[in-house]
Amino acid sequence: MAGPTTGLAGKAVIVTAAAAGIGRATARAFAAEGSRLVLGDIDGPGLTAVANELRAEGTTVVPVEADVTTPEGAAAVVGAAVRDLGGVDVLVNVVGGSRPGQTTVELDLDGWEAMLRFNLTSTFLMSKAAIPVMEAAGGGAIVNVSSGAGVNGMPANPGYVAAKAGVIGLTKALAIDHGPNGIRVNAIAPGAVLTPLMERNRTPEEIAAFGRTNLVGRVGRAEEQAAAIVWLASDQASFVMGQTLNVNGGPRGGL
Repeated sequence: MAGPTTGLAGKAVIVTAAAAGIGRATARAFAAEGSRLVLGDIDGPGLTAVANELRAEGTTVVPVEADVTTPEGAAAVVGAAVRDLGGVDVLVNVVGGSRPGQTTVELDLDGWEAMLRFNLTSTFLMSKAAIPVMEAAGGGAIVNVSSGAGVNGMPANPGYVAAKAGVIGLTKALAIDHGPNGIRVNAIAPGAVLTPLMERNRTPEEIAAFGRTNLVGRVGRAEEQAAAIVWLASDQASFVMGQTLNVNGGPRGGL
């Protein structure tokens, strides 16, 4: 008997941080499934470039330049999906990033709050804006992007670690509260992934060292994270709820 298809063709999908990295790869992966897209990012030129690429391949794309760490930005992205695509079937919360190099003692309050706002509050605000739309339509799927740092911790990055652990907790809370109304909520926890953000934050030597810490022997690719996101959003994962999928190449320190 054939298994379920993804069921994503024609679905209205929001992807945040879509101008580069995991967000861009995720937008391309949903486009390959035949989904219709609303793409959010603060990088207007990068967002326009991705939108133009996908439109040239026949995908319906609505780019929205917005800061989803604010209620107004989150509302603008969800509002565009309702206005131009008729609703929201899938929300993928990719926005996030880290600034390693300071311990809790060294990190000031502004830096701490910035990490929480960027990595956790953005996910909260986008979910808060999208869930009523999804519930009114009978359901949908949310996939949040946490991090291996949120599962296992990492040195000198307390704001990021706490925020990404918070994404995992928020994922569970959303699943418990809104799963009965037809919304499936899950997350991925990427390991080291070669993105423009990593290339800005880390030296080539550090990136190579990250790759040697897992069983696969290399850092991940954004497309690998995108494939996991698409699966969690799809009908193929219809019985997966409130979970965080580690997509990390298999840490050598233990599975």
